[in-house]
Amino acid sequence: MSVPADLSGVIDAEMCIGCGACVFADPSLDLILDPQSLVYRPSHAGNAAAAAVCPAVEVDFAELHRRRFPGVEVGPYGVVEAVHLAQSVDPDRNRRASSGGLIKELLIELLGREDVDGAIALSHVGGLDFQPRMIRTAEEVDTLPGSIYHALAQPRTIELLRENPGRFVVVAIPCQLEGIWKYIDAHEPRLAKRIHSTIGLICGWQYSHHALRAICDYEGVDPERIVDLSYRGDGPVGKLRLTLDDGSEVTASRRTHFGYQVAFDRHFNTPRCHLCVNHSNYLADLVVGDAWLPSTVFTRTGISLVISRTPRARALVEGLAADGRIVSTEVSEEEIRESQKDRVVFGDFAYAYAEYLDELGIHRPRMSGPNRERATPASRGEVEHFHRERMRKRELQRAGRYRRLRWRKATVELRSFLARYWRWFAVRILRIKSLTGEREELPREVMKRFR
Repeated sequence: MSVPADLSGVIDAEMCIGCGACVFADPSLDLILDPQSLVYRPSHAGNAAAAAVCPAVEVDFAELHRRRFPGVEVGPYGVVEAVHLAQSVDPDRNRRASSGGLIKELLIELLGREDVDGAIALSHVGGLDFQPRMIRTAEEVDTLPGSIYHALAQPRTIELLRENPGRFVVVAIPCQLEGIWKYIDAHEPRLAKRIHSTIGLICGWQYSHHALRAICDYEGVDPERIVDLSYRGDGPVGKLRLTLDDGSEVTASRRTHFGYQVAFDRHFNTPRCHLCVNHSNYLADLVVGDAWLPSTVFTRTGISLVISRTPRARALVEGLAADGRIVSTEVSEEEIRESQKDRVVFGDFAYAYAEYLDELGIHRPRMSGPNRERATPASRGEVEHFHRERMRKRELQRAGRYRRLRWRKATVELRSFLARYWRWFAVRILRIKSLTGEREELPREVMKRFR
């Protein structure tokens, strides 16, 4: 594929994910929050240099794998050295994280090593603004927020690498790492030496700021009054917690609150998320995410799925376990698939939707991951229906008609909404796959070591 002359296609299709690579390739650019889509985008179309580093234009996973993991075999799950289920032994830490507390344990360990000068991770600035910042001590780790689900502009990571000599751990979501590595490889390869290692999140989706405006509308809250928020905490699934300027809080259970189910429906995702084939974070040395498995459903404080992509990452995880700071058990690669579903792991929907957008002449990122051969693309009917619904709901969002979306979920969409809960109950609680012989669950004697 030839590189486009600029980012006009990315802007028109609202495909920006806010990684910030373009603003360093073309300093005339800035990232702004689009007032209609409420997703970040470049301030103008820029030039071909900006387009060349943009992961919303193209991602060459084969080349990026060759550079990041030279000489290592790449399978359908990316490069995999080991897969573990793990959980911090600190109950407060993993309860706040909702998924095991592994990232903070990893950062504390790495910051204590002589060859690590700091870590770059997301930090709260104020209101809905979260930006990467440099942390240098273990004491700072517990001040970091958990996962943030709404769209952010994050050029600060590259800026911090530029400004600070030394070797740093970078914590990032998949598309952010795509942009960082594309920019570094093309323009500042010296910065690669400043990255000691990368810790990636398994990422389901990012959401436009319409999702937060919708939940505020349902709860009768002015979104301008939000001074802080947390998407997880208080258990494995967790709660959305909004802190207002008078110190009061608004909470919504992520599993049972109907308004949350509407506001954080997939039609509120940033558009590029629907085309992502890299939810499992192929470019990170070590990947952490929720272990959504039948054997982990009854955990009180959450369990993490941990993918080590290098021997050094594996040694890090196993060293923490040997020191008694985490509880872990090694599992197979198939637990990645079972935990995250084929739609996410193999890009079943993304590949089909990309082809459909090609037919419509709508810009979309060009990318084919190592999971392509394992993908079973979604049907034409499914992607057509999804696109129609996305366009319809996009207009309702832009008009601020969030209550209309709630009404639709409670009426015309109720059957599919309830069917999704039934599937969750059948697979996670009844363990129907075990009963039908499709798979074997992890033995109870293995799982009883976890809280």
